[in-house]
Amino acid sequence: MMILNRVKNLQMKKKLVYIILLIGFIGLAQENSVSIETNTTTIKIGEQIQFKIGVNEINNVVFPKLQLDSLGKVEVLESLPVDTLKNRLEKRYLLTSFDSGHYVLPKQLVLINNKQFFTDSLLINVATVKVDTLKQKMFPIKSIKKEPKTFDDYKHLLWWIIPILILLAVILYFIFRKKEKKEAPKVYVAPIKEALQRLKELDEKQLLQQNKIKIYYSELTDIVRTYIEKDINIPALESTTNELIETITDFNESSNLGISKETIQQLKEVLQSADLVKFAKSKPIIEEIKSDRAAVEDILKNTQHAVHINDAKVKSDEINDEVFTQNKSKKKKNNLVKYILIFIAVFIVGIGVAGYFGYNYMKDKFIGNTTSEMNNKEWYTSAYGYPSVSIETPEILQAQTIEIPENLKSVIENATTYNYGSLISNFYVEVTTTSFVNDLGDFNYEAGIEAALQQMAQKVGIDFTNLEQEIRVNNGVEGRIITADYELNNPVTKQLNNNKLTMLFFADTKNIRQIIITQLASDENAEQVSERILKSVSLNP
Repeated sequence: MMILNRVKNLQMKKKLVYIILLIGFIGLAQENSVSIETNTTTIKIGEQIQFKIGVNEINNVVFPKLQLDSLGKVEVLESLPVDTLKNRLEKRYLLTSFDSGHYVLPKQLVLINNKQFFTDSLLINVATVKVDTLKQKMFPIKSIKKEPKTFDDYKHLLWWIIPILILLAVILYFIFRKKEKKEAPKVYVAPIKEALQRLKELDEKQLLQQNKIKIYYSELTDIVRTYIEKDINIPALESTTNELIETITDFNESSNLGISKETIQQLKEVLQSADLVKFAKSKPIIEEIKSDRAAVEDILKNTQHAVHINDAKVKSDEINDEVFTQNKSKKKKNNLVKYILIFIAVFIVGIGVAGYFGYNYMKDKFIGNTTSEMNNKEWYTSAYGYPSVSIETPEILQAQTIEIPENLKSVIENATTYNYGSLISNFYVEVTTTSFVNDLGDFNYEAGIEAALQQMAQKVGIDFTNLEQEIRVNNGVEGRIITADYELNNPVTKQLNNNKLTMLFFADTKNIRQIIITQLASDENAEQVSERILKSVSLNP
């Protein structure tokens, strides 16, 4: 009997050992790099669920677009930014449902170092809100509410209203028009005359006596740069000192202007002195300032004399008195009437063509589409640049000419840009590819993105706010998706609009590829167009 009990005890101990090992094995098997958490799985209609995907990794992680239930009853209220914790990333979503029932969120795919990991599925229970029909006051059924009128309801009237308004405008013009007045001749002052006059006005401001040396040098160099730009047609106002001197030297040799090397050296020294004052906070003595002032006047006169020495229309003793006048020729009365009649005839023909072919045809061919129309029209899938980017857009992107500066040709092998719209318009798409001569090595995404944003901000004159970025991998190429907000003054309506920027920025061994989309922040149709374009992006090898 005692032996039998011992045997049973040994068997029981073995079972306990097996159970403990099995539990440990299950625990190890359940360890996963991704996990999900919720604050609840049971809600009432309209209540919210906080759904969180956690990843035990912080590098090369791509979170999914959340896959919802197959019936489409669960909705995403908000996708919150990724939280970075210690050795862990968390992506949060706010979910809700307005239909009672049991819904299953499928397993969510997460990419970690280009490897696929799946979360667990989640069962959500949505309960109805009980309504006490005895206490709840009942109301009669409301009558059918008429749909509000839209612009499309009155669009057909334009073909009548516009010609009537044009005809009325022409009649009023002939009734109330005034006799043509003689215009005073426009006076154009020669660039040298203007420059010397500005020098005189600068002396009268007495900036040196007020110790405003920086302002003095800014105006002094602006005078000489403006003269050079107007008289020699060199972009002096937009060039740095070294660029300007180099351009004048090359232009002087190629066009035989006759500007002496001493004059060019004088100009270089004055501009360098001004740069030191403006940017290095240099404080020259009063004698040096007066010397620079005299040098500028000599530069103006010597340059003007050299440029116009062979010009028969300019005499050396007329530097201070040279004035050109140009009288605008009159238009004869019968010519004006003829042009008006031609315009009316062309306009009536245009209205007839528009009425015959239809409004949509004319709009697609000549006016362009709004973002609401972009969603419903046929889209185009094309590859742009080298290495190419395949993308689907509502309009075919147009190639833009890019000239690589001589000093960058040893670094940049090729650059292409294709776009639709304008950076100051309500919707803009751009695809840019850049190939480099040498390998990029360990590419600094932060510096590259900052340079791209800074270039765009300077081009349009804006400041970006609410910058956010996430890692994005496309066909094995790592990149970033950047979103930002900015304010832009509409040149047509003169209103300050809130705009949104979305940028895809990818870099591999020798190439950088960018996709830029700008839109009105309040335009829901533009947001849908933008999302469709971003989903279609595919990087080709």
